[in-house]
Amino acid sequence: MARKRSQPLDPRSFDNDLDRVLAVLANAQRDESEWLTAPQISAALRDSHGIGLHWRRIGSLLTTKRELVGRRKRNRQWQYMILAGGREHLAGAGGSILFVDPTKALQATLTLHGFLGSLNGTVRICDPYLDTATLDHLSACPPVVAIRLLTKNIKDAGPVRALLAAARTEGRTIEVRVASTAPLHDRYIIDDGKMVILGTSLNGFGKKQGFVVQVGEDVRRVVGQAFDAIWSGATVWS
Repeated sequence: MARKRSQPLDPRSFDNDLDRVLAVLANAQRDESEWLTAPQISAALRDSHGIGLHWRRIGSLLTTKRELVGRRKRNRQWQYMILAGGREHLAGAGGSILFVDPTKALQATLTLHGFLGSLNGTVRICDPYLDTATLDHLSACPPVVAIRLLTKNIKDAGPVRALLAAARTEGRTIEVRVASTAPLHDRYIIDDGKMVILGTSLNGFGKKQGFVVQVGEDVRRVVGQAFDAIWSGATVWS
């Protein structure tokens, strides 16, 4: 798939200073600039989003959050870069349950893409419906993760195959299998450490009311085993 960049995060959609700062750092990483100083973060918040936050306050926030950001000193100034822990923190910043309001679909999509961007290891996705819109969302996943997509109904097979082939030329690992006999109803995403249940298929995300629910390790483990059982008997599609 000719990779679409995920949408930038809007710091105004977060309700505390730390998350707003992390959103700026996440956007910098998305734009491949990665390392920013506290004054640069302050300027980005002010100039692009109308948020006034002094650079000293930013430095104070980030100094104590080593699990969320990396820090290095260059030209006598501290520079910061968001880590996987910071991206994961942002993905869950709205709480363990996200209500998807179609009148605020962009904000919900940004949160979803933040979660997808925090995935690691082997990503297992169960979604009964697959089309090109599904793959557009999955372009927000880190290129290094291996994606196993279990589905039942594929729309526009030709364009979907073309996008998958393009994704593989970019070094992405995406395997699709069709569960022709096993019933698929629930939609969920699992990686090596977390799981969310989706109230709608990815190709319809944001179009109607729904929920995204993050569940605990016990549920992740049981559902992951069920996924693997169905996956092993499913038909390789692409």
